Amino acid sequence: MTYIIAAVIVLGVLIFIHELGHFFAAKIFGVRVERFSIGFPPRLFGKQIGETDYCVSAIPLGGYVKLSGMVDESMDTSTLTGAPHEFMSKPLYQKVIIITAGVVMNFLLAVAIFGGIAWLQGESVLPSTTLGYVQTGSIADSMGFQEGDKILSVNDKPVHNWKDIDRGFLENFGKDTHYIVERGGKTIPIVVQWGNMKLTDTRQLGIGPFVPAEVGSLVPGYPAADAGLQTGDRIVAINDTAVSSWGDMTDIIHANPEKLLKITVLRNNEKLDIQITPRADKASDETGNEITIGKIGIGLPIDYVKYSFFPAILKGFNDSIFWARLNITGFIRVITGKDSARDSLAGPIEIVKLAGDTAKQSFLSLIPMIAVLSVVLAMINILPIPALDGGHLVIILIEGIRKKPLSVKTKMVVQQIGMAFLLILMIFVFYNDIARRFIE
Repeated sequence: MTYIIAAVIVLGVLIFIHELGHFFAAKIFGVRVERFSIGFPPRLFGKQIGETDYCVSAIPLGGYVKLSGMVDESMDTSTLTGAPHEFMSKPLYQKVIIITAGVVMNFLLAVAIFGGIAWLQGESVLPSTTLGYVQTGSIADSMGFQEGDKILSVNDKPVHNWKDIDRGFLENFGKDTHYIVERGGKTIPIVVQWGNMKLTDTRQLGIGPFVPAEVGSLVPGYPAADAGLQTGDRIVAINDTAVSSWGDMTDIIHANPEKLLKITVLRNNEKLDIQITPRADKASDETGNEITIGKIGIGLPIDYVKYSFFPAILKGFNDSIFWARLNITGFIRVITGKDSARDSLAGPIEIVKLAGDTAKQSFLSLIPMIAVLSVVLAMINILPIPALDGGHLVIILIEGIRKKPLSVKTKMVVQQIGMAFLLILMIFVFYNDIARRFIE
């Protein structure tokens, strides 16, 4: 049930905001809106208010706004009479605004969410640029990274925390990435050469930050809070085994569910021994299998960067641009064959799973996920594919250049080709999702 509710929230918000953009733009310019539908036909229920049928339809894979006097995916040509309230009767600039308004609204939704989070909560960052982990045989290992390396810059851009390092890697996705690291008092250049590497290789970079075993936060009701551990405590030993990093600490705790542990902490330069029994919790291992691990309920020592309103909105804009660029790069790599469509494309089943997994942590965690997917939806819809907003935009611009509209027959053929392409694509992504879950 969590998965269904989460999917309804995520997809519902994305579709509603997108179609609302078309709706508002059409109303501003006096175009009659005949139907505002969440979902594709057949129509399930709704209400006629004025000239518009507001409804919910059966196929929950999108939505549409039916504009009077426009040949769209409904294939309805009955409203093409040339009346002033029809879409085709409007000037070119108004038609462009109406068609692109859904994409703009999705982008603005992402800006608002990213900016709102930065303004209300600030940005959480891990204050470390030092490598605490380099996986043997990983890309990082083969390129010469070592534990203890302090990363100073990525492609000549200084980094100040681990988020800068992650962002630097993703921003240069597909391009050779130049790192400057400090090792033993010397600066050393390291180049991650993409060459023939694929999108899936990004999961194999194989580095992690050095994080001290310091209590950054406490989860109420978990053993750490109940035993009297405090924020700022530095864990230096567990059962007299020295602990130097967060990884050392979690390895021991995870391996000992329901077993009493003596945890030695440093608090105000004084060592204290605290008895804690980790709670047994369920988790997934690297292969996705469910395992039982110990947890005491503490969080990483994280810094929070505060933003006033306008810098937060600017950050929201920059974050949205970042995700847009990342998705454009991904699309190009798939189209040019550098990456596999099967590995790169996710369909409704994957989105439902992602939404459900996220909601299990917290329904509030769905908010940034909505922002990212809103950018993805905007990028997909602006592609010049018939039946998508980008396809409609191309037709409108061609008509503007020709100074006369294309024939209704031509538009119908274009829409039919576009709908057939989208149907094939939909079948592919559904199969792809199922293959990921059940075939591999």
